[in-house]
Amino acid sequence: MGARRNNTFTRWIGDMVDDTKELVDDILDRGGDVEEAVTDTSPITSELTTLASAIEELTATVNRLAQLQSAAAATAAAAAPDGAPPAAPSAVAPAARTAPAATRATAAVAKASTPAKKPAKKKTASAAKRSAKPK
Repeated sequence: MGARRNNTFTRWIGDMVDDTKELVDDILDRGGDVEEAVTDTSPITSELTTLASAIEELTATVNRLAQLQSAAAATAAAAAPDGAPPAAPSAVAPAARTAPAATRATAAVAKASTPAKKPAKKKTASAAKRSAKPK
């Protein structure tokens, strides 16, 4: 008679222990999966290397352009007569000419993308008669 398990409190405690064991097992499994995923960083490393080399190339290009611009400004300053301001670099002139055209194009696109207002509907003869009748 001592082997019977009718006590619901004992059954409840046993179920809690079993559920806790399953929870801990699941947590450990997921932790192992995360560790494996974190240690496998080869795709990310290759992308970072590619990005770093692209940044280095861009930095070199920007530095070279800055040197050319400063050399052109120095040449323009040396060629200008005393007291006269140096002329604008030739790269600025085309950009200045295209700025108004770009503004006009932007305005045209904005106007075209704005939905047109619907015209007001005309009242039919029967609707006009109904609104004219006194109530």
